[in-house]
Amino acid sequence: MQKQKNRGLKKVTVWIPETSEVEIKQMIEFLIEHKDHIPYMARSVKTGRLAKVV
Repeated sequence: MQKQKNRGLKKVTVWIPETSEVEIKQMIEFLIEHKDHIPYMARSVKTGRLAKVV
């Protein structure tokens, strides 16, 4: 855990839909690797349309 803290990471618990688990984990991994990026848009699985994250 100290190694993660040294990387500037913080442990948090978040409740997420089971159907989105893989995608959310992938997004978090991407954001950890690319610190100059932020999540901005989310795609609807029903319509395929993008929506701003506010």
